[in-house]
Amino acid sequence: MRLDIVIPAHNEERRIGRTLQSYRRVLTDRDVRFLVALDQCTDRTAAIVRHHARRDPRVRAFSYPKLGKGGVIIETFGRSDADLVGFVDADCATPPRELLRLARVASRAGGAIASRRHPASVLPVRRPLRRRVASAGFAGGVRALMRLPYADTQCGAKVLRGDVARAALPRLTARGLLFDVDLLLAVRDLGCEVVEVPTIWVDRDGSRIDAVADSRRMGGALLALWLRRRMGRRRMGRRAAPASHAVAAGAAEVAAEVLEAPAAREAAHAPG
Repeated sequence: MRLDIVIPAHNEERRIGRTLQSYRRVLTDRDVRFLVALDQCTDRTAAIVRHHARRDPRVRAFSYPKLGKGGVIIETFGRSDADLVGFVDADCATPPRELLRLARVASRAGGAIASRRHPASVLPVRRPLRRRVASAGFAGGVRALMRLPYADTQCGAKVLRGDVARAALPRLTARGLLFDVDLLLAVRDLGCEVVEVPTIWVDRDGSRIDAVADSRRMGGALLALWLRRRMGRRRMGRRAAPASHAVAAGAAEVAAEVLEAPAAREAAHAPG
């Protein structure tokens, strides 16, 4: 089963090489590709990616004008014809084997997302208090406004079945901070299941997220997305609802995969 992993990158010269090296070393299957989505990089990020691509044909680079993280993921998803397609942040906060676990779950459901807030998740480095508070507040807002059941919509590791991702793309409107929420809403509208999976997640230096300023922006964007979808439903009210895409997931197998506690694997699977 082919897996495409999209890695969005904007001026990530200090981190992208380590991430590609780690993912290439652990995920050796020829059916796994690493698609780096370059978001108008002005540093050495593109050169570092080309260096890896010369040594491993599974590494590919796609350059875009400034589209934002969601924008370059959407564009690169559109280039994929793999059975499974996902994305992971360029900082290697999600170890390669954790992404592979998401892929195994997604193959038996519509998709799978990593959750830092799952009780069984392992975070070796404690996140700053302001970021934890902001994350909890945003998650509460998503559940209240959007009726999404997930504890952590913003963790930068998600995998979807390829057919689900391709069906969701035309429905997406958010390319900025709300991309993850918009993607999960689109998949829900298709009638597909997305499983929230506990993970090992290592907080890395160099984050561009400002807990206070970005929380305000995300709150405003969340409200705007809610209003846009509400108006869209009203316009579609008299039209026939689109056919649902039923997902035949192996429930017992998915449950077993999801409930495998990351703590039991932490020592063996520590990020390289």
